[in-house]
Amino acid sequence: MQIFQQEYDDGIADVISANASISYASSVESSNISNSKIFKSLASVNDKDLYYTQSILVSTSWNKNDDIFDKAEVWNAKKSPEDKPTNLEHNESIIIGHIVSNYPITEDGILIDENTPIENLPDKYHILTGSVIYTAYTQPELQERTNKLIAEIENGSKYVSMECFFNGFDYGLINKATNEFKILSRNNDTAYLSKYLRAYGGIGEHENYKIGRVLRDITFSGKGYVDKPANPDSIIFNKDSFNFLQKNDDLKKIGVLDTQSTEHMENKTMSEQVESPVVDCSQAVQASENAVAELQNKIDDMTSTHAESLNKLSEEKNQLIADKEAAAQQSADYVSQIQTLQSTIAELEAKLNEANNSVAEYMKKEKNMRRKAALLDSGVEDSETDEVLSKFESLDDETFAAMTDMMKKKNEKMMKKPSSEDTKAKEDISEVLENVETTEELIPAIGGEESDTVESTRAALVDFVCNRLGKKLNNGE
Repeated sequence: MQIFQQEYDDGIADVISANASISYASSVESSNISNSKIFKSLASVNDKDLYYTQSILVSTSWNKNDDIFDKAEVWNAKKSPEDKPTNLEHNESIIIGHIVSNYPITEDGILIDENTPIENLPDKYHILTGSVIYTAYTQPELQERTNKLIAEIENGSKYVSMECFFNGFDYGLINKATNEFKILSRNNDTAYLSKYLRAYGGIGEHENYKIGRVLRDITFSGKGYVDKPANPDSIIFNKDSFNFLQKNDDLKKIGVLDTQSTEHMENKTMSEQVESPVVDCSQAVQASENAVAELQNKIDDMTSTHAESLNKLSEEKNQLIADKEAAAQQSADYVSQIQTLQSTIAELEAKLNEANNSVAEYMKKEKNMRRKAALLDSGVEDSETDEVLSKFESLDDETFAAMTDMMKKKNEKMMKKPSSEDTKAKEDISEVLENVETTEELIPAIGGEESDTVESTRAALVDFVCNRLGKKLNNGE
């Protein structure tokens, strides 16, 4: 079965892949009608080692599991149950018989011609299935198991459960306000609806719609005899409930209405059997009404018996809805908290930037004060310090300290040995420059090549020292 990306995103891809087959149960009763004169096609009905039953295998309807059997899909698969095994409680290792015949019939029990075009089919019809249970065993435990099963069927405590495979599905939607039904194709754009299906853990509803699963490409694979019912239409007929089918001569001709004559039937009196395959119209109508009344009684009994379970399921549904709403509110609260935190973070970041700018400004002022003190200590006039600080702002602290230290030493020498000779001034200047050149590796490159920066800084130092000594150098000096 194709899985769409949205179903992977919703975490239900494995569930969809693992649930490509279904089964649902319905009531089962033995078929107690015997008339060998009308039997033509089912030789197994009269075999002593077989117990024959007939039941509604499937109906074209929306079942209690929210699976929808489309009339076209069921029609295409109507022959697929034939010769398929029957088992106990869907345990494929306990095969107790097999299916021998399948006939499409209307709700009134009329056989539908197999050549009927799909567009002419009624919206609801059934697949009537004949089955046999193996009754002859040499092992006592197997014989006891079969006898127990037949007894449960005859006392009405056993049900049948259809089994099928399918290769895809679409969505069936019922508008809860208007009760309008429509089918929506499953594709990459609509696959988000899968998580709402009850088969995959959803609540069976979305927005204003009840949502079900329309099964596609169905193959009926058999049926099981089980203890729990699901589909009230899928019964196994006894004499009374089987009468409504007798209005159809086609069913009589092919032996659909016949059953076995075995030891299980030996205690039946003639009055309990059908004396004639011909029934007038009024009898058929009355039989149909009786069958409907019997089914309604069973439904009423089941509803009463399981009222507590239904109430519990309703409470669980309401709790799930409340949990969903609480989760949605909690999610909204989380979103609000996140937005508040993001706003707080933005405010703190703005304050942090403001604090960083204040610190940087303070550090710059502290640096200039420190350098100004060093310049004053080296002999630079107070009125000249701002100009010097601006001119040599790009120097790192170590280089700036080396420069002011040399200037201080030269000033001290000049104070001790004043000289007016140009040659002495040149020697002093050269010595300063030589010392400054030894710190060139400490001067960082500031735009352009490092050599250009060093040269410009050296020129600025020469000019500065010359001005401090009150000397001017000739070109080339």
